[in-house]
Parts: sequence; structure tokens; C-alpha cells
Amino acid sequence: MERQHTISAAQFFGMEFVSRITITIALNAQYAAGESLLDGILSYLLAMAVGVLLALPVWVLHRQEPRLSIGEAAVRFWGSLGKLVPLGYILYFLVMNGVSLALFQLFLLDNVNPDFPAVLILLVLVAVAVYGAWRGLETIARTSACVLVLLLLGTVLVFSLVARRFDTENLEPLLAGGPAQLLRGGALFLSRTSLFAEMAVLLPYVRGRKGLGFAVWMESTSLYVGVLILLIAGCLGQYAYTQNFPVYALMSITEVSSMQRLDGVFTGVWLMGLIVQSACALTACKVCAATLTKGKYSLLLLTVSGGAMVGLGFAIGSSYLFQSVLMDTRLWLVLTGILGAGVPLGILAARKISTLVGILVSRKIRRERGKG
Repeated sequence: MERQHTISAAQFFGMEFVSRITITIALNAQYAAGESLLDGILSYLLAMAVGVLLALPVWVLHRQEPRLSIGEAAVRFWGSLGKLVPLGYILYFLVMNGVSLALFQLFLLDNVNPDFPAVLILLVLVAVAVYGAWRGLETIARTSACVLVLLLLGTVLVFSLVARRFDTENLEPLLAGGPAQLLRGGALFLSRTSLFAEMAVLLPYVRGRKGLGFAVWMESTSLYVGVLILLIAGCLGQYAYTQNFPVYALMSITEVSSMQRLDGVFTGVWLMGLIVQSACALTACKVCAATLTKGKYSLLLLTVSGGAMVGLGFAIGSSYLFQSVLMDTRLWLVLTGILGAGVPLGILAARKISTLVGILVSRKIRRERGKG
């Protein structure tokens, strides 16, 4: 992907905000908060605090090699062995987004119509995402800006409507069950954050004040998730634990007759968010693939990647075995740590060693010339 096709930091982190909210829509109260929903707010703040540490290697590497994606840097400093890095990132993005598609499929089957051909929706969704990735980051950024405006307007409307059902008696004390659930929820939120891996791949194509954009992203998502969890806890109480998709249940309790059936609105917002999320992931796959193919990529490659994403989504959504393996928080926490921080740290170490070796070799050459 040519370097002149760049987007601003505001556009990039706007896309990531949409992706974060899309993931949050699939929030499950039992996994995110356990015994106390309000603990989920602290869990997200904990995840963001750890996320700052995870992001540091990516930022340092980007400052040292601002024009190189993580795959290009790995090949430069690790040679042929470094080609395993872009392959690993491609698999990560495909499977991560396959899980997101599977959750959307489960929502359609559970809440819309059990006989609904969900796989056709997934095919259309990913087809649009493939087209967006083929057109480039600028196209995805412009689309995400429209989705972001609709998302924020819809959020303000729905939150203001459901706030009238808020009851403080539904709130439970913080950390009533001890710190174990706080750590569990933090691990869940962190494991489902692909931002670190996407920054490692796409930051060379972002211009402007990236550090400020990252800080705003963390603060805005923390505010959004915090308010959302507070409303779920205050409006639904223990009922939230019986729902696979409590955000959907929250939207369904509005007291305005014309707004009591939000199936279409909720599904539409989730669908648009998934298009942006999938297109961003496919673009990252395109960048990684270009590292392996000497800068060449094709629409066929994107189509195959999109097809793999749909296949994974359908398989995960249809099989309990796949769900138990590929929706495991521990697996994604390890992968997020490795690809978000571990690989950049390894490249930084290789770069440092390469620099030291170069210095030692140059000194040896100078000494030999001095003796001569």
C-alpha cells in the first residue's frame, strides 16, 4: 500500500472508536462483570491502564522506524524468519474478526429469527468490507466518520430514553465479590482489544498527532463503556445476567411506543460497525500480505481473506467446540500480549543488537586501519 494514501490521527482513532463500540455491543454481563455489573467499569479502566504499557513498544518502534509496518520491520531485522510475523498478524485479524462475526450471527439467530439465513448477511457484510479495504484507508475513514456520527446520535437518544428507568436500588457495591472478578473483566476487555496490533501495522499510514488521538480514544471509550455499564446495571439489575446481549435488552425497555422495537436500529448499528471493523482488519491484512509479496496485492487476495473470515465466523457461531476454543479469554489475552507488545519488543531488541554490532564492527575496522 503506497505511503501517500494516509489518513489523519483523528480518522484512524475514530475508526478504532467505532470498532471498540461494536465489540462492546456484544457485551455479556456474566463474563464482563460477574457478580457486580459496576465492577465492569473498574475492569475497563484497569484494561486501559495495562493497555498503555502494552502500547509503549509499538510507539517506541514507530518513532524509530516511522515508515515501516511491523511486518516490514520484522523482515528487515530478522530476515526470512521475520516473514512469520506478518503471517501471524494476518491470522490474528482473520480469527479475531471471525469471532466478532460469530457473535453477530448468534444475535441474529437468538433475537431476530432462528431460521434467518445469517450467513448471507455475513457474506454481504464482508463483501462491503472487502470493497472498502480494496479502495483504501481513506474510504474506510470517511465511512467510519458517518457511522460514528450516527452511532453517537443514536447513543444520546437511547441513553436519554432508558435513563428514565434508572433505579439506584439495582446498583450493587463495588468489589463486593473481591478483586477476582475485577481481574477477570479486565482480562476480557483487554483480550478483545485489537487496537495494539492494528497500530503496529497501520501507524505508518497515519499522520498527525497520534499520541493525542490514542489518549482521546482511551478516554472516550472509557466514558462510553462506563456510562453503558452504569445504565445496564441501573435499569436492568439482575435481569442483565439472564441476557446474552444485555445492551440489546437495555434498548428494548424504552417507554416510547414508537421506540419499543429497536431490533432494526440495533442490528443496523451493529452491522455498520462490523463493516468498519472488518474493513480495517482486512486493510491490515493487505499491508501484511504486501510485505510477503514484495508490495503486490490483489483484489483476489482480499476476497479470499474475506471468505476465510466469513467461514470462520460461521464455523464459530455454529459449533460449541469452536466457541469454547476461539472465544477463550486466556487465548486472546496471550495473543494480544504477544502481537501487541511482544513482537515489537523483540524487533526493538534486534534493532539494538544490530546497532551495537555495527558500532563494534566499525571500531574494529578503524583500529585495523590505524595499525596499517
